[in-house]
Amino acid sequence: LREPNCRSSATIAAGSHHGRPGIAHTPLDFAAPYNAPGSVSVSPPLDGYASENSGSHMPRARSSSSSWKNQPRNSISKRQKLVFYKWLLENTRFPFPSDEERLGRLAVEPMSEKQFKYWFANIRCRQFVKHRSPNGEFFFTPNAKFYESCLRLKIEISGCIPVDVRRVMRKPRRSSN
Repeated sequence: LREPNCRSSATIAAGSHHGRPGIAHTPLDFAAPYNAPGSVSVSPPLDGYASENSGSHMPRARSSSSSWKNQPRNSISKRQKLVFYKWLLENTRFPFPSDEERLGRLAVEPMSEKQFKYWFANIRCRQFVKHRSPNGEFFFTPNAKFYESCLRLKIEISGCIPVDVRRVMRKPRRSSN
């Protein structure tokens, strides 16, 4: 049941590649994934990538000490997080602190303006849902992840958590005390 134009694997291994002599492949070369043992690579390595002999095509680690990967992660303290989440709980419809709030009430510990803005932007993106009212104004509602974070920080939530949000919240873990 072979097609008449199909060559056998013996013909391919013998050195004929669709009528071009000198290019020899084994059946394993066609079936093996790229860079698998026994495969033959025909493309040269790209600049910035490991050499063919290393067996890996992952980018090389940079030797410069100024790389962002080598710098410590500047996470905010639990106390600062507690203040931020309490403020967000009071301002869920419009979670954008003003400059006065940033410099006054929310400034528990020194924090750069950039870090402050990025933290709030990330929380809005990850833990809030953006809506548009019929008159065209935007407002936000917290999702389950926001309420989980508040509960994890032991912030008392006044009022009730919406039923649709409560349904998708994870069950709190029992502490092993």
